[in-house]
Amino acid sequence: MVLSFFRLLFLIPKFLWNLAGIKRTIRKSKRKFKKALIKGGIPKELAEELANEYALPDDVISLNALAKISKYLKYTRRT
Repeated sequence: MVLSFFRLLFLIPKFLWNLAGIKRTIRKSKRKFKKALIKGGIPKELAEELANEYALPDDVISLNALAKISKYLKYTRRT
């Protein structure tokens, strides 16, 4: 039991690190998309609105959302 607890302690930081990497990639892609729109001749305000419209929201990839998904998966496995 102690060994499994230590494994869990090592998995949690790895999971959080991966989650941070995903969020960083999403934010970087949003910035690059906006920059490409501006470079293509679209006004800055419109490019910002389009980037916000098509970007994946940050709240989709959050600990609260992942907790809700895991609760949902536990519930569906029982039935």
